[in-house]
Amino acid sequence: MADLPEYLTDQTYETILQRMLDTLPSDLDKSEGSFIWDALSPAAIELALAAIWAQQVLERGFASTTFGQYLDLRCEEHGITRRPATYSTAPVVLTGEPGTILPAGHPVGTQSSEAAPAVGFVTESDIEIGPDGTGAGTARAQEPGSQGNVAAHTITMLYETYPGITGIDNPEPATGGLDEEDDASLLARYLQRVRSPSAGGNKADYVNWAMEVPGVGGVSVIPVRDGPGTVSIAIINTNKEPADQALVDEVQNYIAPPWANEAEAENMSLGGYGVSVDTTLTDDTGDSVKMVYDATGAGTITHSSLQALLQQPGIWQARVRVKVDDNTGTADLLQIGIWNVSAAAWAKTRPSGTVDAVVTLKASDLATSFGNKTVEFYWNGQDQIELRITRLTTDTTTTVWVDRGIYRSAFSKDTGEGKAPVGARVTVEPATAVLINVSATLTIAAGYNADSVKSAVRDNIAAYIKSLAFTSDNDVRYVRIGQAILDTPGVTDYQNLLVNGGTANVTVGDQEVAVVGSVNLT
Repeated sequence: MADLPEYLTDQTYETILQRMLDTLPSDLDKSEGSFIWDALSPAAIELALAAIWAQQVLERGFASTTFGQYLDLRCEEHGITRRPATYSTAPVVLTGEPGTILPAGHPVGTQSSEAAPAVGFVTESDIEIGPDGTGAGTARAQEPGSQGNVAAHTITMLYETYPGITGIDNPEPATGGLDEEDDASLLARYLQRVRSPSAGGNKADYVNWAMEVPGVGGVSVIPVRDGPGTVSIAIINTNKEPADQALVDEVQNYIAPPWANEAEAENMSLGGYGVSVDTTLTDDTGDSVKMVYDATGAGTITHSSLQALLQQPGIWQARVRVKVDDNTGTADLLQIGIWNVSAAAWAKTRPSGTVDAVVTLKASDLATSFGNKTVEFYWNGQDQIELRITRLTTDTTTTVWVDRGIYRSAFSKDTGEGKAPVGARVTVEPATAVLINVSATLTIAAGYNADSVKSAVRDNIAAYIKSLAFTSDNDVRYVRIGQAILDTPGVTDYQNLLVNGGTANVTVGDQEVAVVGSVNLT
């Protein structure tokens, strides 16, 4: 905001009182304590307060100088509301007597410690213990916010005992918990909206639409990147890091939904050894395919004539929903890929690409609850292709279950089902991370704790790098890293500063984001 008007500046009690006294004849007694001084002083106080109130009214009327509920009111005029805090969720696995059902809403959570208080969760649905003594489900944090994003294997407490249930664990971290949007983020979205008004699907529209999705912290849009009618959107999260797949999917579905096709594993072709249909899983909408080790040879699942499901040529994702009974193994366990039958070779990940559309996974790459493993592949619209899942024989102990395959286009439909106009083919992707590794030798002032100073230096470097995310000039400047070091209390000098092994600036592309890597300080 510009400077306050002159009539609101310097309106202090002393200034107002002196101005009032100066209007009276000079032969009157105007000294402090006189009748005239005492009569004018209360009025000067009230006028000074009125000037302060006027300043506050003016400041709260402009978005850049207001705050809290007043900023909410300003934003609501343009259809923008503060993003509420959201609840984190986590997959959980119960152990106990087969047939026992833990009802929805049962309190569970983490154990409290000196480092962190306990975080409470509740089960989201009934969870039944299967014949193997385990049952899987999900739990939701009792309170919204990022404090619910706890690490894997920390939800280990049943806050109320339940007959037949002996234990609980979360094999994967809890995710999805967001704090209520702060003023700075809300103001940034407001300014983006009013400074870049809608024009029926212009570049600014795509930025605004993506920023409306909770969890998005920045957007980069490149029109016609992949040809006429295409729009490429790269996003980062509120921590200024590449968005995860769940957030990417949410933005894609909101702006322009993709094509998505689903096939259950038990309806695919089963072959090889140790492969069978398992009907006992309780957290699956249908049956699953069980793949166990067999010394005779590998087991296979094949989804033939996959091309018949795909609506358009382009880059697609095969998302295979899979889990294991134990994820400690480090030997090759499972291979998932798209085979090009016409070319008798693995499909590629990109047009004219050289990278095969196949991944090899170890048990340690998987979880004990169902989750997706994604393989990207390109289909030219003509070739015959198929999904191939192979249970390898290198790992001799781990059991694998495959639930289903989802084939999701990396581009959107062009039918205008989301925010995007008809004819737009939209691709939403996470920003590409550019790791920034820093090393330096510090000279620390006497009386400062070296470890504390080094920690503060890391924080300053991280704050600088985060400030660059998706800005007009997002290159990492070597001298600015040095400045961040020198601006840290306790640092008097530094030597041997290297940024990504050199002394040059690091170039960051339009759809890339700099992310702090290793920071080695001596």
